[in-house]
Amino acid sequence: MIKYLYTTEYNEDFNEVILDFGIDTSLNNGYLICNSLGSDIFGDFATVKDEIEKLLELLAGKVTLYEGGGNVNLIKSDEFFTTIEDIFADDEEASTCKIETLEYTKIILIWAKENFQYKCKRGAVLREEAELAVDWINKKFMDNKILRP
Repeated sequence: MIKYLYTTEYNEDFNEVILDFGIDTSLNNGYLICNSLGSDIFGDFATVKDEIEKLLELLAGKVTLYEGGGNVNLIKSDEFFTTIEDIFADDEEASTCKIETLEYTKIILIWAKENFQYKCKRGAVLREEAELAVDWINKKFMDNKILRP
């Protein structure tokens, strides 16, 4: 589904899923993706939905730039690439991750789906809310040819 390697971790204390891209050597500073999921892109359905809709508009050419983040990273996306920059790092080279915007969009969807399923399993989210989110995510993958593997 996505071209980058990652490990999945489950944080029971915070009922959240962590996708760690630090293991993929083809991504410089892939750990920044992990840092932004949950802190810059919150795991509630409304935020995920809004983020994905904006990225899909970008990928469709309806807008030319989308900027987000701010808690841990600054995130700038254009139609082709997303740059994630650590706002606290001193070394610019070690504080930036560049990834294709399409792949970044897929990562957010995968992370959100995993999170809603995990939170439901742990009782942190109502089943109806989790099902609504997972159904919406699955529909985005099916409806958008660019998101399909």
